[in-house]
Amino acid sequence: MSKQDDQFLPEQVDEQIETLAHLGNSSALPEARLASDLHQVYDEEHEIAERVWVRLNRHITQNSRGRTGQKHPKDQARHMLVKEAQPMKTKVTQQPPAKNRWHVLETFAAILVIVALVGSMALLLRLRQAPQSSQGSKGTATSTTQALNVTTATATSTVTATPILTATPIPEPPTSVMLSISASGIPPTTQSEITIPSGTIVTLTVIPDHSLLPFQTFTMGIYATDPYGFSELQYCTYPKTGTCSYTIAYSSSERTDYTKGTHTFRAFLGNIGGAILENSSSITITWS
Repeated sequence: MSKQDDQFLPEQVDEQIETLAHLGNSSALPEARLASDLHQVYDEEHEIAERVWVRLNRHITQNSRGRTGQKHPKDQARHMLVKEAQPMKTKVTQQPPAKNRWHVLETFAAILVIVALVGSMALLLRLRQAPQSSQGSKGTATSTTQALNVTTATATSTVTATPILTATPIPEPPTSVMLSISASGIPPTTQSEITIPSGTIVTLTVIPDHSLLPFQTFTMGIYATDPYGFSELQYCTYPKTGTCSYTIAYSSSERTDYTKGTHTFRAFLGNIGGAILENSSSITITWS
């Protein structure tokens, strides 16, 4: 302590303040003014403290009504201060929500592990029982398979005996004809000009692209271009469906011998009314 601090001792501070307060009115000493200021501050702080204690005692009295064992107001004040401080401590020490979530997740994971273990044990027991039941039903399955084989064989034979129905294609009508020539020593040909030795027997044949059918009105035939433009030599209708042939010879109706000289022949496709629908290419024969 300094010399100035030695003037105010803790044991005599109240007496010294009182003495200095009385001297303040008659003296202008700095110590007197300081004592006066300190006394004023003390009075204000004392009033504030008294008001605080009154309010605190009133609050304690209201909260402690109905309780047994009254305590001293100061002890009750200390008790309330400690009690009010505890919730703050409790809030600090409480676990944060994240730890609570982890605790829930750990519990859920433990439940899942237990369920998996129980399911595995049940599956193992079922697998052990499966071979025993399969051995017991093996004989029944064999007999059932044999019966199914017999039934399948019978069904196969029945299906084989059933005839297969096929659709009959609709025939197409003829649309054109072709004239072919054949003779001894000469293969069939459709060339437009040919020379043949005199006295050779020659056959002309009409070949349609589609055969003539029943109840159709198509006709076909062979004609020569001389002595008239259309000198009919052969006329064919159904049932001559494949071909219509004519052996070249003397024609009394046309008064012409077609086995001599040079003559041109054609095949035709017509209808029952006599109209010519299509003509073939011509063949000109020369006898040498």
